[in-house]
Amino acid sequence: MRRLGIVFALFGSGCLAGEVQDRFASVVDAYTPPPFADGSQPYADPDRALGPPDGRTVALARGSTLVLRFFRDIPNGRGPDLRVVEIGPDRARAWIAVSEDGSSFAEYPTPAEAGVSTELELDEAGLSSASFVRIRGIDDLGLDPGFDLDSAEALH
Repeated sequence: MRRLGIVFALFGSGCLAGEVQDRFASVVDAYTPPPFADGSQPYADPDRALGPPDGRTVALARGSTLVLRFFRDIPNGRGPDLRVVEIGPDRARAWIAVSEDGSSFAEYPTPAEAGVSTELELDEAGLSSASFVRIRGIDDLGLDPGFDLDSAEALH
């Protein structure tokens, strides 16, 4: 009986880690860098927005867009459904939109702001689920110009 508990603890923790990882964006579906960006700069790497928050960001300035795809659908549950994490101190903003199919996006009427986690509800976008999140830079503020995106997370 004791050995069974140890086996469950070892294999059970692997499932939990996978479930947690599935909550974060897993694929860059499309990326348009800022027009002035030097592609060799770390802040121009869109893969930095994948996975859990880790302090590594991609800068989304005016003219840049990033579309992230989730491994599993983001369901419309009770309370906020999506969290977008921005860690810059420079007051940059970005428009957030969600989509079920990656083609037709519903954009939220209020932009996400710098230095805070923005939580959004799919009800406000008129969707029952979403698989894609589009983040579109609004301005060029900051040293790494634009909205410093760290991660996008499904909350259900």
